[in-house]
Amino acid sequence: MVDEYIRSLQTPDLLPSNWYNILPDLPEPIPPMKLGTGEVVRPEMLEKLFTRTAVKQEFSMERYISIPSDLRETYLEIGRPTPLPRAKRLEEYLNTPAKIYY
Repeated sequence: MVDEYIRSLQTPDLLPSNWYNILPDLPEPIPPMKLGTGEVVRPEMLEKLFTRTAVKQEFSMERYISIPSDLRETYLEIGRPTPLPRAKRLEEYLNTPAKIYY
């Protein structure tokens, strides 16, 4: 069964160095988060629940956000990036020149 698809092993140099933030590319801004009272959630309100860095990213309009090097190292230690199996039979079924991995 394993022979039916090809595994593409990613190497550490393929581990992304940035997260992609979709917000700058949306056609219009998404509505702000609101409390049950209708009050708009401000970043400092979320800092009680999340790290300051996570809150900053949540409200960022930067298209690419750097992944901290210590987190990239952790990704590698826990087995990231993982192998990507290729869906050759799906490619054949769809009759597509695209290479599909999942």
